[in-house]
Amino acid sequence: MAASLHSEIENGGIGTIDEAINEEMKAINQEIEAAELEIAKQQIKVFKPIYEKRKKVFKRIPKFWSQVLTKHIFVSQYLANDDDSVVQYIDDITVEKDENSLENFKIILSFSENEYFKNKELVKEFIVDADGQRKIKSTPIDWIEGRDYTKKRKVDEEEDDQSFIKWFSEENTDDSSWELGRNFKDEVYPQAWMIYVTDVTEDYDEEDEEEGINQDFDEEESEEEELEVPNKRAKHN
Repeated sequence: MAASLHSEIENGGIGTIDEAINEEMKAINQEIEAAELEIAKQQIKVFKPIYEKRKKVFKRIPKFWSQVLTKHIFVSQYLANDDDSVVQYIDDITVEKDENSLENFKIILSFSENEYFKNKELVKEFIVDADGQRKIKSTPIDWIEGRDYTKKRKVDEEEDDQSFIKWFSEENTDDSSWELGRNFKDEVYPQAWMIYVTDVTEDYDEEDEEEGINQDFDEEESEEEELEVPNKRAKHN
């Protein structure tokens, strides 16, 4: 019924909408957006101390985040051979959401001292401005001399140029870049423990989508599940 009505609206089947109704609905939609933003603000406030507590636990697990990235179905596709060595030095990953916009967020990678670059943190910020235009700001990587492998990669017809570290330092706003960023916001960060305890052969992503845990406003339920390893995640024989 809803799809049929939507089709009629697109095709002009219901005629011209009364201007007064149109203005009234515009105001209502603005109220809905304001309510959603208020809920998001409350979520950020509630989850902050929980994520801080979780961070302390993760730091006690050797190479926790590198294993999470390797196991994540989408992110792992961006990990080049050289990336595998670099992500071993990731101490922490944080996603910070903008309290004033549902669309804006930043990903922060914290690194221990390593042989590749001098940065202790790399930040990638995703922004949608007032005109709906996408913008990305990334921390330039201060590579140690001779260690910038992203410049050495040679690409031919059979080789893929994807590199996670290269992506993180770039400011491309194409759909694939934005999708990878949203994967961090909606899955990698909130579902880190679930990804870590899942066997790499299990298709956790499809199952989680069916349960709806990839939605922003389902994070609270997901956080409760992160405190212990669920029985349903047992390794299949």
